[in-house]
Amino acid sequence: MKELHSEIANRYSLGEQVRNHILKKIATGELSPGDRIVEARISNELKVSSIPVREAIRELVAIQVLEYIVHKGARVREVSMSETVDALHVKAVLEALAVRLADKKLKRRIPELQMYLKLILESALRHDYTEYQKQNQLFHRTIVEASGNQILIRLWDSLAFMVRTRSIMDYLHIVDAYEVAKEHENILHAAESEHTEELASLLMSHANRLVEHLENQMAVYKKDVTDS
Repeated sequence: MKELHSEIANRYSLGEQVRNHILKKIATGELSPGDRIVEARISNELKVSSIPVREAIRELVAIQVLEYIVHKGARVREVSMSETVDALHVKAVLEALAVRLADKKLKRRIPELQMYLKLILESALRHDYTEYQKQNQLFHRTIVEASGNQILIRLWDSLAFMVRTRSIMDYLHIVDAYEVAKEHENILHAAESEHTEELASLLMSHANRLVEHLENQMAVYKKDVTDS
């Protein structure tokens, strides 16, 4: 009986590891909306059988991170602009909570944040918005990781794919992407100075600027539909 319990616990543990692995790949931009999840590749990356991979995929389909297409398998779900706006609101709150939980621990992650900031600024100057989004996600995830709260990290990861969308790519083409990128300098300075509440506020306002743009875009679209 003990062996059976151990086997079940290990299986669920593996399933959770696979789920977190897939979520992290989505959060860091290795997997984008529309990308197919290849079971064999995930199994090989983690050196596990197909059973926990399938369990993880089923769970991610159930919470609508992935979608299952008959005869094609699972893929990262495409999201609407309104879902992106909702996700940005929640993601910003999670990041503000993360810095409060992290407190002094965030100081140890400063070198990583400095590296990602450099890459964000460089990609903005090159107008490489795919790379910009990837490095931006890594910057923000580093802040969230510093919280040490695994539930919070998992929630953030489950939302990350919703903010790597065509709507946000369009936003980066419309605005001065370098100026948007430079907002991360203020975020980094607040982290370096250990000004927790200022940092939380900056993260919220950083997200809110994007939310405001997307909401304006949705309003224009609705007006066009109404007038046509």
